Amino acid sequence: MRVPGHGFQNQSLTPTILPPYPTMAKQIPAQPKPVRPPTLWLFEDQLSDRLAMLKAAPPAAPVLLIESDRNFRSVPFHKWRITFLVSAMRHFVDHLRAEGRNVCHYPFSESGYRDSVAALKHHLKSTSVSEIWITEPSEYHTRKWVEKLTSDLGVAVRWWPNDLFLTDRTEFSEWARGLKSPVMEFFYRKMRVKHDVLMDGKKPLGGEWNLDKENRKSAPKKLVVPKPQSFPPDTITHQVMAEVERRFPSHPGHTRGFDLPVTAKQAEQALKDFLDNRLPLFGDLEDAMVTGQPVLFHSVLSPVINAGLLNPMTCIRAAESRLQKKLAPLNAVEGFCRQLLGWREYVYGIYWAFMPEYRERNARKDARPVPSSFWSGQTDMNCLKQSLSGVIERGYSHHIQRLMVICNYATLTGLSPQAVNDWFYAMYIDSHDWVVTPNVIGMGMNADHGTMATKPYVSSGAYINRMSDYCKSCAFDVKQRTGDKACPFNYLFWTFLGEYQQSFSKNPRMTMMLKNYSRLPAEELSAMKTLREKHLDSRKAAQLTAAADAPSAWVAQAAVVPERPPPQPELQRTLSSPHESIGQRAPSNASPANECSLPR
Repeated sequence: MRVPGHGFQNQSLTPTILPPYPTMAKQIPAQPKPVRPPTLWLFEDQLSDRLAMLKAAPPAAPVLLIESDRNFRSVPFHKWRITFLVSAMRHFVDHLRAEGRNVCHYPFSESGYRDSVAALKHHLKSTSVSEIWITEPSEYHTRKWVEKLTSDLGVAVRWWPNDLFLTDRTEFSEWARGLKSPVMEFFYRKMRVKHDVLMDGKKPLGGEWNLDKENRKSAPKKLVVPKPQSFPPDTITHQVMAEVERRFPSHPGHTRGFDLPVTAKQAEQALKDFLDNRLPLFGDLEDAMVTGQPVLFHSVLSPVINAGLLNPMTCIRAAESRLQKKLAPLNAVEGFCRQLLGWREYVYGIYWAFMPEYRERNARKDARPVPSSFWSGQTDMNCLKQSLSGVIERGYSHHIQRLMVICNYATLTGLSPQAVNDWFYAMYIDSHDWVVTPNVIGMGMNADHGTMATKPYVSSGAYINRMSDYCKSCAFDVKQRTGDKACPFNYLFWTFLGEYQQSFSKNPRMTMMLKNYSRLPAEELSAMKTLREKHLDSRKAAQLTAAADAPSAWVAQAAVVPERPPPQPELQRTLSSPHESIGQRAPSNASPANECSLPR
């Protein structure tokens, strides 16, 4: 006979007695619970769909992006910088959704979530995900903050390598830590060979690795400078501009005139514009400075590259192609490639090899605060005024203005390297801790005990006069070292050499400067010391009477507890009036805009 559920019995007609149904049900294997995909958490400088993490993730994995009000408020960031990063984030959210991604976006304008802590807590609660995938943050303090945050929240993290850079952190660290002075040149050559950039077999194209000596021409008179392509704000960017003005009224700068590229497509257009119109003369005039020209022939691609919108290797190959087609000379292409494959990757490696102590290095124990003119741009020194004007207006100046005017002045006047580092971090549109800290502490101010540069990059007014037209319209006379009209760079430079003569005497690269110093008459040296003291005293007085120009006005209105461990000790020491608690959020009825949904 047939027994239900057991087939035919062929040995006996006696039916098999079945157990009760509930017992039978227990014998059926339990179905496994569906595995929830991980959350992919991206930061504001990881706006790229070429990330290995994104490519490897399950299609249903939600992508998390958080606009943290606290993060943008905890440092007096320039309004252009905030506008650029937030607009780029929102455009990237739209791009990911158009690609079919499930995006969890917490905009500070709509969600009411004041920081990443509150937003992340809400996301974990609403989605019940148990694992977060994170591409390695570019900044040391962010990595440490995320480690602690995810540990406190009890969520597992899978770390992915940051493939927006061409440098392996571990490999670089092993190389750098074995050298007394891991200078960029040797690293740059290794990278050229490794990536086959501007190579002729095993030799550098043209026979020379570095054509820096061919990048030092001054600008000719009546130079026609092509204006970089402008990207008028769309609806999203206009909305961000209005929000930034409303939410951060005391931050430096303004949003009017904002025209930076904020999408990958626009970044590619900006690259093409540079290659077509400015690269051919970039090599000759890379170190030149011209009144009213903060860009000159530079690319201004650092913001979009540092945010992930543009691949640095794409830029390098595109420049190589221009050389092959004879549309740009070798000194221009090599100079541009050196900035990307050399300096960008090098400072990233230095940062991770020596953090966190690197930021606190201060070889000469300098401690003077940043002058108010750095925030207002008001100074009688025309070279400094011209270099600061672009920063205050648009959050940008090119690298020679940064190095040989701003950092030169900061070094000669004994400003605190940490305070200057803070200022660069706050004011520039391309600033991130990994790029600012080595460039300021190391290259700019030579405060890192010689790790990056074998000598301080300081000069008198003669260099600035040779490389710019600034001195012609200055209140001071670049040819004078003493007297009421003496150029401050002159007496600051020579008295600086005198102050550190003993330590510099051990450096062969300082020999010529010290020989010239020894020839100066004692009476003239005494007069220059008096001028130096007078200059520093007047600047100190101006600092006290022009507090509105400095971040103090901002601190009084918007001081907050920093979301992430503070990367800028000088600025954060002033943030002593917290008015938010960690994880603060809006009332419970607030919810993230376009909240993502996962199967529950």
